[in-house]
Amino acid sequence: MPEAPHVEHASVDAEELRKRLTTRVVRRFLAYGATFAVMAVAPPLLVRSGAFDGTFHWLVYVTAPFTGIGIMGLLAVLFYKLPSAVVVTRACRKALRQYSFEEFWPQVVKKDGKRATRGRPELTLRLKTAEGTRSPLMRVLEVPSRGWHRDPWPEGIESGVWVAGDLLFGGIAFVPSSGALLLMHPEKWDRLASDRESAGPDRAARAERAGLARRVF
Repeated sequence: MPEAPHVEHASVDAEELRKRLTTRVVRRFLAYGATFAVMAVAPPLLVRSGAFDGTFHWLVYVTAPFTGIGIMGLLAVLFYKLPSAVVVTRACRKALRQYSFEEFWPQVVKKDGKRATRGRPELTLRLKTAEGTRSPLMRVLEVPSRGWHRDPWPEGIESGVWVAGDLLFGGIAFVPSSGALLLMHPEKWDRLASDRESAGPDRAARAERAGLARRVF
């Protein structure tokens, strides 16, 4: 499998990005949690305070659904979104300890997956160089994940990405124009098994240390 040309001086500090990654994820979940908490708690507090008594008593019926939405949202964040985010964030941190951003791929071909995951497509892409070298088809997941109402593709990804990793196993892509971070692994994972086996013990051991020797998501 041909690889992208090596770039001697990467413009992305992998260690600095690794340190900032957890902070970015925590901030995203604090924002989600605070929003749902306000939705869950505010209406009952207003009712108890008597704010809806008298002329505006009908507002109780308008605000009541927000309590249910807030409670369900908090449960989803704590028991569904947060555990998966911890797993993916840990995978990115491990990979960035082993690999640096030494390759820039200037062409990104976006290909939405055929299957849907909880209402959203499984995003796939292919990286290309100006000389025509192509990566395997890669499945990607942004870390932290984007909101449901937003475009699932990071802004500016068409202009190219820096890559840290070994694309036979997977890696991390950084979108310089928007600062987005993507975890990647080959979409056709099983088909590339023989290529990974023949990659050599050094590459395989490094991918194992990086947590990329098996599919993460």
